[in-house]
This record gives sequence, C-alpha cells and structure tokens, in this order.
Amino acid sequence: MASLEEIRSARLDKLNLLIKKGVNPYPVTVQRDITCKEASASFDKLDGDKKGVYMTGRIISLRAQGKIIFLDFNDGTGRFQALLKKGEPLSEESFELFENAFDIGDFVEIKGTFFLTKRDEKTLLVEEVRILAKSLRPLPEKWHGLSDVEERFRKRYLDLLSNQEVKEHFVTRAKIIGLIREFYTNAGYIEVDLPNLQPLAGGATALPFKTHHNTLNMDFYLPIAQELYLKELLVGGMNKVFEMGKRFRNEGIDTTHNPEFTMLESNEAYVDAASQREFIQKLFRFVIKGVFSKLQFEYQGQQINLEPDFKIMVYPKVTDEEYKKKIRPTLIQPTFLIDYPVSANPFAKRKENNPNLIDRFQLVIGGLELVNAFSELNNPIDQKERYLEEDKKGKAGEKEISPSDLEYLEAMEYGMPPNGGIGIGIDRLIMLLVDVKNIKEVILFPTLKPKN
Repeated sequence: MASLEEIRSARLDKLNLLIKKGVNPYPVTVQRDITCKEASASFDKLDGDKKGVYMTGRIISLRAQGKIIFLDFNDGTGRFQALLKKGEPLSEESFELFENAFDIGDFVEIKGTFFLTKRDEKTLLVEEVRILAKSLRPLPEKWHGLSDVEERFRKRYLDLLSNQEVKEHFVTRAKIIGLIREFYTNAGYIEVDLPNLQPLAGGATALPFKTHHNTLNMDFYLPIAQELYLKELLVGGMNKVFEMGKRFRNEGIDTTHNPEFTMLESNEAYVDAASQREFIQKLFRFVIKGVFSKLQFEYQGQQINLEPDFKIMVYPKVTDEEYKKKIRPTLIQPTFLIDYPVSANPFAKRKENNPNLIDRFQLVIGGLELVNAFSELNNPIDQKERYLEEDKKGKAGEKEISPSDLEYLEAMEYGMPPNGGIGIGIDRLIMLLVDVKNIKEVILFPTLKPKN
C-alpha cells in the first residue's frame, strides 16, 4: 500500500501535468446551473433544461470500465452521478486527461445532459469536465471516515466529509440557535453585543483567561460571564436583553466541559426566578417542537417527555461530588432544582422566607445541567457584602471567585429594577438534542492538547 508521501508525490505529478497541458488547476471563475439536491429533486421536470447543464462538486468515487468512467460527486447539498464516455460526447483528449490527472477528492465543474441509465439512475452525461481544485492528499480510506476519535476532532473537515451524521449535528445546532433567537425576539428581548475584552472577570465564579493590551499597558480578561453588563443595561432602561456568545473558563476538559464554550445569558426587569422557570419551560418546548415536531425525544436510550410540567426538587444537601456522581445522573426528565445556599452564588437574591437560601434554580434534563437562573440581587449594600466575602476567599488562595467590581456597584447605586437572569449552556443543550455524550461532538473545533 502506498504511503501518504508517495500518494502526495503522485498527485503533484498530476498537478504538473495539468499545468503542462495549459490547465489552471485552481481557476477563479465557476459555472453552476443547479445543485445536486435540486437536480435529484426535480429531475423529471428538467426536460427543457437537460442539455448543457453545469454542475459542480467534489469527486467522491470513480468506477472505470474501459472507455467509460462513472463518477459520483458531492457539492455539499447532496451527491449525483456522472458518466464520461470516451469520444461521445467527451473528446478523447479530455477523457485521457481525466484518466491521467483527476482523483477522488478533486473539485470539478461538469457540463452535460441529464439521462436515466438502464438501472434508472439519475445521471449527467459529461460533455466537458474542468478541474476546479486539485487535491494533493487522499480522503479517508474508502470514504468510511476516521477511526481515531481524537483525529476526528482535530481534523473536523475530514470528519464532516466522511460522516454525514456529524454534518447533520451541526446543521441541527444552527437550527437550535435560530429557534432560541426567534423565541427570545418574539418575547420582546433585544439582542446586544457585549465586550470580550474585560478589565475584570466577573459575573460568575470561575478562573479566567488573561491577556494584555500593549497600547493601554493593561491586562484584560476573556469573559467567564456577561451578566454584569446585561444588568447595567437594565439600569439604563433596557428591560429585556440577551446575549449569545463565547465564554472562556480556564478549567479542566471533560465530556461536558470545554474551556471555550457557547452560552446564552438574558435578563428581564420586574420578574423573579419563578416566572423565569415558566419562561424556560416555554422556551424548551418551543425548541424541542421545532427540532422534533413533537415534545418527546430520546437521549442515550432514555425517552424524555417535555409535555408534563417540569418537576421541581429542592437542591439536595450533599457534597458537590455526591450530587454529580449519584443524583444528577438520575435526573432524566426535566427537573428544576431550587433552594440553594447563599454561598452557591454571590449575585442571587436571598429568599424572603429564608435568608440563608437564594432564589435560584438549575434545570437538569438527561443528567445534564442546562440552565442556571435566579432572581438577581439588586441591593448594592448586600452586593458589596457578598463581594467582600468573595475577596476574602481570594486572599485565602481560592482562585474561582468573582472579585469586587466597583464600577458595577456604582451602577447598582443608581437603582436597578428587580430582575431575573438566565444562563443556558448551548453546547450541552445541543448534546441533548442530537443524542451525544461528549461536548466535543457538538463543537466544530474543540480545545485539544497538541498532538506532539
């Protein structure tokens, strides 16, 4: 079996052959009249347009039989079959150049006429064929994909080429994000852009990534959360705001954590955690219905049903490790966990009937934590005291804290309306809906340790 270098060397020879024949292997302009998907769907209606039709795509298989060559090509919308006949109607010179210089993986432009084979296969009889991009490396063996899981994540472009299911995951991801935006917009929220270079890493308790700006000679942090900026907008009179974007937390990597991830955060004035639970329930039903056309779906062999009201359960009085290992995996049906201790979050309001607890909830489905939300603290005096507690933890050596933010406290003192805040882990939600166990499966280019 030829080595990669031998294959690459042979393809470079073919590249040079094309150039020698006066062919540009990477032309600027492309002609295309119809996509593979369109041709397949409307083949029977193309009677008046069957001649001289241009199609494009990547060659994914070749089957030579003497003076004829069958090829399958894919343009990203689907695959289609083409037939090259030596001398009829393709010239002998073009046929021989194709034989000697074209490979699986090359991008081509094909001009031809539609017809049905004796086996009733929709096919394009080739009149002209032109190279659009010469490939120098072979695609995964026999188009069956990559066997090494980490190599799939490292070379996602090959993973997408060789695994249709992977591509569908990311198509579904885009659809889910669109549905979420649609729901929020219809609910009267304004989507806002917030800074990714922040002078202070706040809004959550996590270790940030740090960078430096040379001109200002000051350090900045990538966002671990955006909720402080969102709440400052509430002070400014924007009552319903949301932001969906990247967050960066300098933490470990596992099946549900990636240092760079996508989160939606929203804040709404004059609501509390209870009303935000109703909002989340409606949002999730809207998204699930949009994806599956029903409120039931399967995750890791478990049937999940969003039709009944989501269960409400008090957060268990166990250690964090016990909760993660013994309790959370058992929460398959949608479950709101409530009644967390004050120490669990420095930005959540205390419950009026029990000041030792905060008015916070998390949503767990399929054993995955998907939502964190609470009635937001709008008392600047209490907030300052909470900040002082966080600062004490920092001085004692704890790294995952939310340090005092004097600018945010100043904004609070101008008056902040009562409000509820929501954070949704987008990647985990997509894991749930495309039925995968590893967050890397739903992030196009996940964070990976260098290969060497």
